[in-house]
Amino acid sequence: MADGGYRGYIVSRPVRGSHFPQRVQNLVVRDYAQRRKLAYRLSVTEYAMPGCTMMFESLLDELPSLDGIVLFSLFVLPAQRERRRRAYERVLAAGKTLHAALENLVLAESGDIPTWEDIIGVDAALAATPFGGRYEKTGAPLGPDAERLVSILSS
Repeated sequence: MADGGYRGYIVSRPVRGSHFPQRVQNLVVRDYAQRRKLAYRLSVTEYAMPGCTMMFESLLDELPSLDGIVLFSLFVLPAQRERRRRAYERVLAAGKTLHAALENLVLAESGDIPTWEDIIGVDAALAATPFGGRYEKTGAPLGPDAERLVSILSS
């Protein structure tokens, strides 16, 4: 296997509730790499089971022979904050970069982590708000997903 380059990472399951065909995800990743003059290597595809990150973990193990990873979207990262933080730390400790093609983001230093986490947190919080894409009048001041919203904001 040749050293260097940026391996893509795509998924076989919905991203933020929308299904993106693997072909489209690969086009987004490849275009992102080309626009930034990153040496693109083929993408790995995550298994479809909800929450599965086996292929992502194997990609992190491959970091010593890569320049970095280009994710289709930052929303393909593990759902658990601690697992994401460990992934960020592994990438940075290896002296590599993590890219989110759809959001046009680069994680190159520890100071970039709060931006990534803020975007993920805001997305999670918005989904649990009373307006979460629709308006529902309820007796609960925080809407029908109040418990979920409180747990997201307090984690």
